[in-house]
Amino acid sequence: MEQTENNTSFQFRTFKILKSIIEIGEDKPSDSYNLRFIPSAIIKKSESCFIMTLKVNINDDNKAINIEIQSIGEFFFQSNINKEELESYFYVNAPAILFPYIRAYITTLTTLSGINPIILPTLNLSALGSQLKANTTELNEN
Repeated sequence: MEQTENNTSFQFRTFKILKSIIEIGEDKPSDSYNLRFIPSAIIKKSESCFIMTLKVNINDDNKAINIEIQSIGEFFFQSNINKEELESYFYVNAPAILFPYIRAYITTLTTLSGINPIILPTLNLSALGSQLKANTTELNEN
């Protein structure tokens, strides 16, 4: 099997925060937070590129804190990789690769905002795989 320049079948190349909103109200935040993930992706087969968007929404039960983050990660893959292996990379590994960056960003954002930092736990995001797959568009450009 031919390998890409770093001898891997699937490579994480870039991460970027596209949107970042934090709203802090006057009320004291509750100790309980609601966390929601909205994953989506585009597969550009002609460029061997998988572009994943991961939106994260966090708010507390008192509605004193509202955080919205939209991030994007670009991954490249070998054009001759088998479909089952590729889908595992896309739908299982890609969210797990992006999450630590978002987690650190949210901790830093809240710390610098003058409130108690929100430190998200390490999470198993494999359950996002089916939602990500359903929200993936494949482009067959030439």
